Amino acid sequence: MSLDKKDPGSVIDVEKIGSVDRHYVSTGFDDFNDKLDPEKYGQTKRKLSSRHVSLMIIGQSIGTGLFIGLASPLMTSGSLSLFIGFLFWAILMIWPLMQAVGEMCSYLPIKGSFLHYCARWVDPALGFACTLIYLYTSLMFICLEAVAVASVIGYWTDISNAVWITITIVSYFFFNIFGVNWYGEIEFFSSMLKVLLIVGLMFFSLISMCGGNPKGDAYGFQHWKEGGLFKSYLVPGSTGQFLGWWNVLIYAAFSCGGPDLLGLIAGEVSLPRKNIGLAAKRSYIRIYLFYFGGIFFMNSLCSSINPDLVNAREAGAVGAGGSPWVIGIRAVGVHGLDSLVNACIMASAWSCGNGFFYGATRTAYSASLAGYLPRFFSKCTKNGAPIYCVMFCSAVSCLAYMSVSTSSATVFNWFINLSTTGLLCTYICMWWCYFKFRKALPAQGIDIKSSSYIYYLSPKFVYPYMSYFGLFINILVLFFNGFWIFFPGQFSAANLLTSYFAPVFFIALFLFWKVFKKTHFRSDTEADITTGKEEIDEEEEIEKEYYANHPRKEGIIFKIWYKIADWCFN
Repeated sequence: MSLDKKDPGSVIDVEKIGSVDRHYVSTGFDDFNDKLDPEKYGQTKRKLSSRHVSLMIIGQSIGTGLFIGLASPLMTSGSLSLFIGFLFWAILMIWPLMQAVGEMCSYLPIKGSFLHYCARWVDPALGFACTLIYLYTSLMFICLEAVAVASVIGYWTDISNAVWITITIVSYFFFNIFGVNWYGEIEFFSSMLKVLLIVGLMFFSLISMCGGNPKGDAYGFQHWKEGGLFKSYLVPGSTGQFLGWWNVLIYAAFSCGGPDLLGLIAGEVSLPRKNIGLAAKRSYIRIYLFYFGGIFFMNSLCSSINPDLVNAREAGAVGAGGSPWVIGIRAVGVHGLDSLVNACIMASAWSCGNGFFYGATRTAYSASLAGYLPRFFSKCTKNGAPIYCVMFCSAVSCLAYMSVSTSSATVFNWFINLSTTGLLCTYICMWWCYFKFRKALPAQGIDIKSSSYIYYLSPKFVYPYMSYFGLFINILVLFFNGFWIFFPGQFSAANLLTSYFAPVFFIALFLFWKVFKKTHFRSDTEADITTGKEEIDEEEEIEKEYYANHPRKEGIIFKIWYKIADWCFN
């Protein structure tokens, strides 16, 4: 049966195998009341291609943090401390977690993915806590990026931030009610813009440091040493230098994302076994391009004690005015790029907010399927957009208006702390699911080393070595993320609340659901790693048959495009 001959009323849903009534989707656990009713509420669609996924994973979460926010840890911790800290977090925490998510979601790419894995594989209480903490985190990120967009636009105009926040939230709503394919196209081109921006800045820095600037100054790596490679933070000496490096890890936890998005899109990706595995495999591009290359060349271009950078921070400069990139470009005698870079930064911030808006709507949708939110939240339009979830997220995003009456920088930092700690809690849940997944497979007679196991597998050293070390780092950074507030003169109730609200809230959610629903931890043999898999296998075979029966278009232009697309995305 091919896709073009299918009866619209007989679309195969990828999660129906666990239900006796074919109109319902349910795993059948007594303590996990999951239910999908496509007849009554509709459902999301698989419309994201490999082209969308590849660029989304590379570009998502690259917003104001990399282009503007690096000024703070650069000045506080020093150039080499900043560089090592970001690489440490990206290579030893983010990359192995991307591989773990790639393994789980290529095997079982269901709606809800890791949010439902928590309940199906570990404990429904963990599923409840993970879903609500990630929903809260995504909503905080939406507010954060909306404030960032308004602040960046403030570089050009003095019009109230409320105007730009309104436009930003309305645009998020608009682009998310037209289905995931619209979202995919927007993020594809936004991510392409981010890639072009960072590559352009790196090339400029390389040429400039070799003497190709108006001043003819071949300054090389001298800016790395100015101000110190490792700066002391809060206390003097080697302890202060370590605290400066640790502070970079906390900021890296905010700036380096990706595993959560890869998990969320699993239920809306076409040919998920192929495309999710490819996205996980290529996640190293983010590390080399954005973190290794970007921070390396930024340190080469701008010193941590550059007078303009120091003055910009003290004056609370917004947009490109506070970017180490723009300040470094000016320092070598190049003018006129400010507005261009600022426009690209604004687009990056908007794109990140749009990505988290998508994530928040899908999390609310998953919470509804699991019974954590009212069932009407699972109502989808014909194009697969969860309309009530979109409306709910738009309403909560209005918290961004707090920046109108309070300093934008203050509110921005509140949202950074609130969202970062929530994200770290989510990562712990994802690690927990991965360890259970790896134990459940052999316990249920599935040999990942056999030739019959055709799903994505990460390199051998990822599990168990890098995985458990990644979890260890994850927990440490979460526990000590607010270490600085306990030093003399740093404490405030606002700082304490924003630094530790998320983990306390997460534990409270877990205990509440554990007691209220009397849930129990799943054993390795009880963990449900099969419900929905057979249907996804069938759906993927139908897709493959469809593409096999629809050959590519002929012509030199199409052939060139296919060659480029295959090399970039397949």
